[in-house]
Amino acid sequence: MEYIQGAGLESDPWEHQVLYDVFEPHAREYSPTQSIEAKRRYRLRFAERVFDRLNIRGSGAVAADHAAEFWRLLGPASLALYSDVTSVLEGLKRRGLPVAVVSNWQCGLTHFCTDLGIGGMLDDVVASAEVGSAKPEPEIFHEACRLLGVSPKSTLHVGDSTVDDFEGARQAGLQAILVKRDPDRDETSPSIPGLVGVLDLLAPEA
Repeated sequence: MEYIQGAGLESDPWEHQVLYDVFEPHAREYSPTQSIEAKRRYRLRFAERVFDRLNIRGSGAVAADHAAEFWRLLGPASLALYSDVTSVLEGLKRRGLPVAVVSNWQCGLTHFCTDLGIGGMLDDVVASAEVGSAKPEPEIFHEACRLLGVSPKSTLHVGDSTVDDFEGARQAGLQAILVKRDPDRDETSPSIPGLVGVLDLLAPEA
């Protein structure tokens, strides 16, 4: 919204649902393997959806002029992996353990993971917008277990939200632990200070 205002444009108020609406076709229309030109065309369609959804208006309100910036602000480049993510995922794969990302997220999270460089380390990606269930509801956890071919009781869910991740997973019959990266955060649920702690909880490498 700061960018829109800085560009001298007006829009309707922001709400989180905007992300779900503008990314709804992302899994179908976008692919990390597309050509540069195909990705450019997709970014233009994406900007047009943002313009329509937010009713962006004003002098010079042309979606094509803002396509690159909207994609930078809302696409995978807006995210950064924690420094321990890649090494832990590699360690889990070496142990032969199936791994899935389970997230309250809009459509196309699989593509985000690929663009962030971790897609090849995951067996499945489960986004709430695609399965019709969101954490802490048990259905999204059960769907992840189904896709991985594992039972809930033999599955460890790792997250950072007490309600969505810890309580939600436990109520769905999974084991759970929280990552508490902020040492000053008040947390009574079992936790580890970083993802590396996950490897210490699991079977050692063969």
